[in-house]
Amino acid sequence: MDSKYASVGMGNSVKSNGLKRKHAVENIKVKKIKLSNNVSTTNNIKVETNGRNNVQEDKVVNEPTQDLQEARRQLPVYMVRNRLLEEIKKNDTMILIGETGSGKTTQIPQLIHEQRIEGHGAIAVTQPRRVAAITIALRVAAEMNTEIGSIVGYSVRFEDVTSPRTKVKYLTDGMLLREAILDPLLKKYSVVVLDEAHERTVSTDVLFGIVKLAQRDRNEQKLNPLKVIIMSATMDVDSFRKYFQNCPVIYLEGRTFPVTIYHSKKKQEDYQYAAVCTIFQLHATTPAK
Repeated sequence: MDSKYASVGMGNSVKSNGLKRKHAVENIKVKKIKLSNNVSTTNNIKVETNGRNNVQEDKVVNEPTQDLQEARRQLPVYMVRNRLLEEIKKNDTMILIGETGSGKTTQIPQLIHEQRIEGHGAIAVTQPRRVAAITIALRVAAEMNTEIGSIVGYSVRFEDVTSPRTKVKYLTDGMLLREAILDPLLKKYSVVVLDEAHERTVSTDVLFGIVKLAQRDRNEQKLNPLKVIIMSATMDVDSFRKYFQNCPVIYLEGRTFPVTIYHSKKKQEDYQYAAVCTIFQLHATTPAK
């Protein structure tokens, strides 16, 4: 059950949805923390107030853990960051092909922001699904040691967690498409990253044309140039490269974890049925760790 729908503190005889709870949560200990007028620190969380009785501006900053930074250094993208930054600075449009788990979605925007390549604009990173946009934004905010909605934010349908300070913005294809209706040139962005381009949703295909026209029109009007980065794990590179006027293609090698490929000894007539049987067999026989 999702944690936000879980109930606690119910009696032993209380039934919920026809199910009787065997154990109840009792003797819950609540620790009260008094906020002073200056600064109070508890559990590595720093809370700053504005010096008044009513708290108007609270800043909660979590200290970065060494585990996050160590995991970031082990990613294939981080190991070749200097070469990637050179290509991004040199080209207005580029295609990046990287294996799943190489860290391209989380690290490329961070590297661009660390070098301030976006200038006064922002970095937009599109995702086909809202769950991906939210979870990736939370991960990047944790790695950058900042609040979500501050330097790193996300925008999905019915939920916009951004601010004027936001420089790295994860959003769904549909949300960027809506912004393009009001601003066809996408003037608030200096870099647009179209991630998971191989999924070829309707919104993604339309965005390919929009960012291409926005890039051309901004160059003609001598406005802030727009950099476009198309990222995918696997895609028809020749078609995309031809559409974006023979832009360079960067292949990123390496995975976070080693992958071993096993082949079936016999020819399978029904591929889908064989794949499902293999999944259930691995689930039943392979240990969790």
